[in-house]
Amino acid sequence: MSETEWIFNVVDSFYQKAKIDVLIGYHFRVIKDFDTHIPRIASFWELQLLGKSSRPIAEPFDVARLHMAMGIHRGELGRWLLLFRKSLQNETDKHPEMKALSENWEEKLKFFEGVFLRLLRF
Repeated sequence: MSETEWIFNVVDSFYQKAKIDVLIGYHFRVIKDFDTHIPRIASFWELQLLGKSSRPIAEPFDVARLHMAMGIHRGELGRWLLLFRKSLQNETDKHPEMKALSENWEEKLKFFEGVFLRLLRF
């Protein structure tokens, strides 16, 4: 499995859980055809983890602005991180050859958690 495929699998796995989650699912259920956004989100993570994207990117990512509009609460950020880390661990368990990339991803999650806590003023 390529790194790109693995990244997509992690992202897809997370959002399949998140969309039905009792605490954060409502953020995603209001988006029509949310599944078409998953490749774009995977592209964001490819850029973060690999420094490039396998898919064309039509516009820059403004992660903070997009998420501020969602009205996320502190507990919701915690839930997002918990579910994402579970998905990351599950996919790493299936593909142990991705362990180093998974560890790098964990560092990126910590970074973005800090960004959200500062910018979104929880």
